[in-house]
Amino acid sequence: MGQRKEDIPLLVELFNRKFSRLSAKEIQGISPEVLPALMSHDFPGNIRELENIIEYATVVCKNGLIGVEHLPDYLKPGLDTGDTPRKGGAKGLSWDHVEKSFIYEALRRNQWNRTVTAEQLGIHPTTLWRKMKRLKMEVSGPES
Repeated sequence: MGQRKEDIPLLVELFNRKFSRLSAKEIQGISPEVLPALMSHDFPGNIRELENIIEYATVVCKNGLIGVEHLPDYLKPGLDTGDTPRKGGAKGLSWDHVEKSFIYEALRRNQWNRTVTAEQLGIHPTTLWRKMKRLKMEVSGPES
């Protein structure tokens, strides 16, 4: 994605709408200082990394506008200015914890139906199963 930086604002808007809908939150957009932080990043993980960043920000955002404080620590400008970076991201939550909570809530909304949940999250059911296994999620309810 390094050569297609001009796509970042459009992708951010697309992912924001997707995750706002999935999390049933009213996230209006991003604050002005977020876009420069995203535009200056190289995105070694390509579009998937940007998608994960916006998903994370949507989960931890409580006020309807994604700010720099909702970004993963490695994207926050000025953390080396004496501020002690918080381990595990915003409010001490690790990415795994946020991802696990997000998947759990999506499953709950879909009455534990993994196939429907995977479709809603835009991933293959096998990918959902692998994520749940990696996160050691034991969810009771229908298998699919």
